[in-house]
Amino acid sequence: MTRFQTIFLLAWLSVALLVPCREAAGQLLSPGKLSKPHGELEGVFKCTSCHKLRKPGASNTKCLECHEPLRNRLDERRGYHATIAEKACGSCHSEHRGGEIPIIELDTTRFEHAETGFTLVAKHTEVPCRECHRIDFITSSDVRTFKGQHGSLDRTMLGLGTACTTCHDRDDPHTDQFAGRDCEDCHSENSWEAAERFDHNQTRYRLTGQHLRTECADCHRATRTRHGKLSIQFAPLDFAGCESCHRDEHEGSLGSNCTRCHATRGWHRVQRSAVEDRFDHSDTEFPLAGRHADVECSVCHAKRGTNEKLLKLTVKPATNHFAYPHPVADACTSCHLDYHANAFAQVSGGSLCDNCHDEKDWIPAQYDVKRHNSDAAFALRGAHMAAPCTECHPSPEEGKEAEQFRITGDDCESCHEDEDPHRSQFSAATCEDCHDSRAFTIEEFDHASTRYPLDGAHQEVPCGSCHQQERDAEGSTFRRYKPLGMECRQCHAGEAGRG
Repeated sequence: MTRFQTIFLLAWLSVALLVPCREAAGQLLSPGKLSKPHGELEGVFKCTSCHKLRKPGASNTKCLECHEPLRNRLDERRGYHATIAEKACGSCHSEHRGGEIPIIELDTTRFEHAETGFTLVAKHTEVPCRECHRIDFITSSDVRTFKGQHGSLDRTMLGLGTACTTCHDRDDPHTDQFAGRDCEDCHSENSWEAAERFDHNQTRYRLTGQHLRTECADCHRATRTRHGKLSIQFAPLDFAGCESCHRDEHEGSLGSNCTRCHATRGWHRVQRSAVEDRFDHSDTEFPLAGRHADVECSVCHAKRGTNEKLLKLTVKPATNHFAYPHPVADACTSCHLDYHANAFAQVSGGSLCDNCHDEKDWIPAQYDVKRHNSDAAFALRGAHMAAPCTECHPSPEEGKEAEQFRITGDDCESCHEDEDPHRSQFSAATCEDCHDSRAFTIEEFDHASTRYPLDGAHQEVPCGSCHQQERDAEGSTFRRYKPLGMECRQCHAGEAGRG
């Protein structure tokens, strides 16, 4: 037994002689076994390691003599314990309850984490305490040393780093791309995946037009590092020109400066002024000739539903979203409405527009009198040869789409019914009995073929003297040819007295 232990034992025996036996026995006995972390202080001769003689409870001063990392934090006025420095250690940390019972029972539902200097917000409020308070997240060297020496590194709440990388280093998809930058510059605690605070306009590449609606992953793609870790490539990215990201559809034929034609507001929205003056359409499948060369680009390169009254465009589906969609141009009818409504479908070559038309001028058609007489059922003769086509083939009426080229009848009444001046006086005769196609007027008429042959002075009388004009029931005038009376007095009644 050492000298100190001998003196301590004699002192206790002296106290035992001065007080009743029950009181002395109670003081000499320990209240219970110490916790596992303090197990090395077990024994009646080590009580003063934590207690002062004749003072109840553990001494704060003695606790801090041993717990140096905590004492340093109190001196620096930081951490949770600095907010409760006036409280006795024993008010929270109870001892002598056995080796397996924790010194402190922390009510995590009521604990104010903000008092530690690290306020939990958003997603951090949902994380269990030990998800963060782990050995590998302790960055303070004094805590690691002290707690490691006493075998309690896995139980302490002290010494955690406050930087995001302390806990999320394994989650970092950037590797060393943003060295020197804080995670908070881009991310918040609401969501690690969404970079809520990131402003792309503060980078070397300002986003404009359609780039504003592009998904980040379309430009910043995941690649594997040399260690096999999947990392999203944010910096540096090559953006020396459009071709750094975009494939050149023209394969270099139009040069490398894409912005001469395209703009970021829409890749397929081509700047007209940059294209139309120098674009060679002969390089396409449809070289422009004749009147096609004068047509505005937007007339043919239009989206479906445009110019429906003029054209019947069919756009190639893959190009419908282009600024200049590509129309199907296999034949004239790919774009142009058939004003003939298949009237020439049965004629040799009739279904082909260039059988009558060409690209120089759509009108007049290359369909002359000679072709009319050889191809059509009605041969043109006399005045019919000088009549404009539209006199017989009128433009479509309102609400109709096709020109009328197929005529059902070939007799005079089919076309000239409204021009009949006779009001059906010659229903038993045909027009050709008196008229011919050279002119509608009659130059010679054989009156002897009628019931009243002309003789004598009658041969010199103008037709209109006998065949005078009358009005019909509708008030329209017509010339009366029959029936007429054949008695002299019916025409000469006023001349009888002069004889």
